[in-house]
Amino acid sequence: MASPARVDVIVPAYRGLALTLACLESLLGASCRLPHRIVVVNDRSPQPELTAALRKLAGTGRLELLENDRNLGFPATANRGLALSPGRDRVLVNSDVLVFDGWLDRLAAAAHAAPDIGTATPFANNATICSYPRPNTDNPLPADIAPAALDALCAAENAGQTVELPTAVGFCMYIRGDCLDDVGLFDAEAFGLGYGEENDFCQRATHLGWRHVLAGDVFVVHAGGASFGEGKKPALARNLAVLAARHPGYLPRVREFIRRDPVAALRRNIDVARLARLGPPPLVVRLCHAKDGGTARRLDDEARELVAAGFTPATLAPAARENPDHRVRLTVDQPEVAAELVYALPDELPRLVDDLRRLGTAGCIFHHFLDLPPEALGLPQLLGVPHEARVHDFGWFCPSINCLNDTGLACGEPDRAACQRCADVGGSDMPHLTVEALYAQSGRILDTAVRVVAPSRDAAARLRHCFPAARVEAVPHPEPALAPPPPPAILPWDGRRPVRLAVIGAIGEHKGYGVLLAMARDANRRGLPLSFQVAGFTKDDFPLFATGKAFVSGRYQENEAVAVIRELDCHLALFLSVWPETYCYTLTEAWRAGLYAVGFDLGAVGERIADTGWGWRLPPTRHGAAVNDRLLALLRQPPPPGTLLP
Repeated sequence: MASPARVDVIVPAYRGLALTLACLESLLGASCRLPHRIVVVNDRSPQPELTAALRKLAGTGRLELLENDRNLGFPATANRGLALSPGRDRVLVNSDVLVFDGWLDRLAAAAHAAPDIGTATPFANNATICSYPRPNTDNPLPADIAPAALDALCAAENAGQTVELPTAVGFCMYIRGDCLDDVGLFDAEAFGLGYGEENDFCQRATHLGWRHVLAGDVFVVHAGGASFGEGKKPALARNLAVLAARHPGYLPRVREFIRRDPVAALRRNIDVARLARLGPPPLVVRLCHAKDGGTARRLDDEARELVAAGFTPATLAPAARENPDHRVRLTVDQPEVAAELVYALPDELPRLVDDLRRLGTAGCIFHHFLDLPPEALGLPQLLGVPHEARVHDFGWFCPSINCLNDTGLACGEPDRAACQRCADVGGSDMPHLTVEALYAQSGRILDTAVRVVAPSRDAAARLRHCFPAARVEAVPHPEPALAPPPPPAILPWDGRRPVRLAVIGAIGEHKGYGVLLAMARDANRRGLPLSFQVAGFTKDDFPLFATGKAFVSGRYQENEAVAVIRELDCHLALFLSVWPETYCYTLTEAWRAGLYAVGFDLGAVGERIADTGWGWRLPPTRHGAAVNDRLLALLRQPPPPGTLLP
């Protein structure tokens, strides 16, 4: 479409001398081909120095100045400037915005890209749904690139690209003259001093068939809230209520826009270009789920190891736990550019591969494929790079991940037909895969991996049994050295002194919640001198509290674990996982807190207790009374450390 003949740039001014003058200098200094005039409307500023500075600038003839006789508020002040030249395009610019060369030309091109576009909004660091680098965030300006250079990068990477918005954002809002003539001015009476008037305008425009777009090739700086100060929050809340009453579908449309985040691709273009400018060390892409726990902790530790080895860690994970769009998020661990690049697979798989090549990917590490789209699993082959694999659980061959059967205990890993029956009856965390398909998918990854690392001998043996062609190594997770915990001071037990047992972590069924509850109920029923102190949280705290034999501390930060355990002042730590854990970080935390461990002789827990001798092992069972009896026998007559109790 044809560009406008001339544009008015309207700047309402009220307070903020330095910001307003910086804004005007940027508007006056920016080189643009499109003819335009700058109109400042002084809303009876309470700062005499600002009024004097505006009059001085107007005296040079570089801008036109209008002055209100009284303070009218932002909408009415904006209207005064917008009403100057009917039919002409206008840009409403807040007085705390900085613009750069070519900004107006690109913004006008976006607004005139189609006949039904009424408004165009640029990217800014503080621009709600148009914010960069993070949406709906007041972002600090990036440290790796100057704002003018960032605008030039947007112009190069997103040239001519727009995304339809549910509304323009008023900090820098290009309004086509025919749209303004059709819709009318802001509703100054309803929106008072300001906030929300541009959203109301845009909804009225939408009802008349106009659209609103983000100009992805323009970036401006926006300080935000300079005129309102402390009055922003109440004004915003009041005017949002007006908006919701007038346009009932508006806020739901905005929420759905935020959920879909169609701007992500344009932000991604800029992020990748910024990363490429930095020339970071080669990437190692770790593929994983998006859940918390020991896997996430290992990813953090591994990231530090990769940086020390001269690589840039990156993590590819599902973009959301509920992920119907099959999106993945690539998070690049680069301090200067905190990039989170989102791709919808399979459609954007070629773009993901291109970006990873552009950033210099050296290899991939598979940590977990739960919830990842299957297309992501072929990345090493598409990139032509080697890959390794890490074992955190048994999702490689078990559809329920933890090798538990319908008895609630470790299944013993029967043949594949029995596994399928178990998955069909007991549920599967990967319902889209049969057991045979799971083995085939895992085999393609594990059998071609340069290295498969399991953190315990037990886990390595289980993987080798299922995938004999895989090069599996048993390598414990690297952790700082720790001193042996002292032998429990309560031993030998006199049979009367109350015994406090620490249970550490997030205790769900697979971590032995059912066993713990049965033990607490049995201790209550028989009047046993045992109490159970949970350092963390459980799947359901109330039944435990109801026994009178349990206490639950609540969630804690990882670095608080040892302090929380010590504060509970326990005599032993209890590990009741009914699945064969692959490592168990909480066992290390118990030892660091100075506690011997008593745990089921399953997986890494039994293996590590036997190797160190820092505790005792129990036969796995779900019968709480049997576990209590074994504990009482241990307390009365402790066998050598590391022993498996009868």
